Amino acid sequence: MKDQSNIMRSTTFLTGSTFISKLIGVFYLIPFFMIIGGEENLSLYGYAYVPYTIMITIANAGMPGAVSKYVAKYNALGAYKVSEKLYKSSLLIMLTSGFVFFVIMFAGAPFIAELTIAGKDNVGWSKEDVTEVIRVVSFAIILIPFFATWRGVFQGFESFGPTALSVVVEQLGRVLFLLTGAYIVMEMLGGSIKLANEVATFGATIGCLSGLVVLWMFWRKRYPHIKKQIDSDDTHIDVNYKRMYFDIIKTSIPFVVVSITYPLLMIIDQFTLSKGLSLADVPEMLHDKYFAMLNMTTHKIVMIPSSLAAGFAVALLPYVAKTFARGEHHEVSEQIKGMIGTVLFFTLPASVGIFILAAPLYTSFYHYDIDGITLLYNYAPVSILVSLFSLIAAILQSIDRQYLSMWIVFVMLGLKALLNIPMVTLFETKGAVYTTLLVFVIGIIIFLLFIKKYTEFRVRMLTRTIILNVFYTLCMAVSVMLVYMALAFTVFDISNRIHAVLTLIISVLVGMFVYGFTTLRSHFADLFIPKLSAKIRHKFKLGTSS
Repeated sequence: MKDQSNIMRSTTFLTGSTFISKLIGVFYLIPFFMIIGGEENLSLYGYAYVPYTIMITIANAGMPGAVSKYVAKYNALGAYKVSEKLYKSSLLIMLTSGFVFFVIMFAGAPFIAELTIAGKDNVGWSKEDVTEVIRVVSFAIILIPFFATWRGVFQGFESFGPTALSVVVEQLGRVLFLLTGAYIVMEMLGGSIKLANEVATFGATIGCLSGLVVLWMFWRKRYPHIKKQIDSDDTHIDVNYKRMYFDIIKTSIPFVVVSITYPLLMIIDQFTLSKGLSLADVPEMLHDKYFAMLNMTTHKIVMIPSSLAAGFAVALLPYVAKTFARGEHHEVSEQIKGMIGTVLFFTLPASVGIFILAAPLYTSFYHYDIDGITLLYNYAPVSILVSLFSLIAAILQSIDRQYLSMWIVFVMLGLKALLNIPMVTLFETKGAVYTTLLVFVIGIIIFLLFIKKYTEFRVRMLTRTIILNVFYTLCMAVSVMLVYMALAFTVFDISNRIHAVLTLIISVLVGMFVYGFTTLRSHFADLFIPKLSAKIRHKFKLGTSS
């Protein structure tokens, strides 16, 4: 019961902060798009964003989780001196690694730029432009591994509030600096689009500093209590650095590979899209625009639902691992069933909604563009697959099959690299989306087969849940479609931004009402949010709780 309470508490903190951070990371694009002036101009920011994401993931994906795990482990044993030894040395190591990865990215920027613009001939952004903007964003990598590891230390002390708040503040600091800086450059100083993009990318460094300030404030307040624990340690337990970091590195490698999966799929798109479009005889002047649509504008929208899975994946890992270690395989299966069902409960209707409302969504966020709208239609299912992949990969890792998950990812990346150019040549930019959909489906199926092999979980355990979820989602979809068509064909012009926003708001509210009413009235929502659904049902007199 205590574990379940901890799961819900940590999941609430991590999911909530991740979701808020993701929302900020999506909605800032609306004013930034207006300031910077279109997909072609936004693409330069995107060219730096993807390699930056990969580098910070490599630099810190495994260490924070491992530090959290071992700090919690030694704290539970009362070995607070070992815990202190671990987190102090890990913070120093990650600060050093930040400098190393900064040097790698700064020095490797011309190579990344060369791969990015291959297939274009003096049209759009140059190799020098892409190199410079990548070098500007690389400065953030110095601090981000340290920042992420410090968050892991807090989580090891079962303190999720500082992590949650620092993530949100980091994103706010980045976005505020990005928007303010780009606006000053473009509107007040009459500067170049290139300079505005460089200022925007430097926002990553400012955001990291903002998050570090939050952690420092919490640490200063809580350290006296931690110091008392350290002074009270009389266990005489000690672990040498060699053994400690051998375990951490061994544990971290699979986490890094799995965490980096989607950014690597995106970098494959970045390195191959232009080549494929050239083979498809798409004019080179459109390559930057289509890249920005693929990896920035549509990507940001479809990732909103998937942010829900990120918190579940992080919070799930230690508890499933603990249950599995006890040999309670039936309980493991129930946990897996509950988590997958919860992710689908939120992401399935959201993804279907994105599919139906792609036109007013793209117009509301950016502008009316048939290419962007069409790409968003095709991209919508990716949010479900990314959510499931994140969760199921975490499950496989939590049952001590970390290296198996790593090899599955390698298969996915190999297929993406092999198929991307042929698919882009056949279907243009949509081909890159189709390849991503395909590799995620294959990866999820393989993951589920291995989870079935090592636990008592069977996909058929979810049959009733999935059927009901699909039914209630279809009810929502029909209502949204009817309202959308009525508005789009009689009242509003979707190509007009104000009309698109009004259409979107009305359609979304109708969809939320129908999905919420049907799932609450039928008690289906009780399977995933029991306390909240009971409160809402009581408040609005929708029937008694089951």
